[in-house]
Amino acid sequence: MNNTTEIGWEISKTANQFKSSCVLKFGKIIIDAKSILGVFVSLSEHHNYELYVMGPDEDEAKRAMSDLFARYDLSYTIK
Repeated sequence: MNNTTEIGWEISKTANQFKSSCVLKFGKIIIDAKSILGVFVSLSEHHNYELYVMGPDEDEAKRAMSDLFARYDLSYTIK
């Protein structure tokens, strides 16, 4: 896995490009993907993430976030 700082910045930056809400869930923890601090905390260990995207541009956001997670080889499902 690449540097977690780089990954965290990319996840937050990508999520912030959209009006839609982007939420990461792993276990019982729910994080706003637009929050850089929350994303950094979630990347401290390898997780199987659930990504929830809801809003006016959700299709585009889902594609962008999916591409990003795949590029960094993060385990995820989009809900």
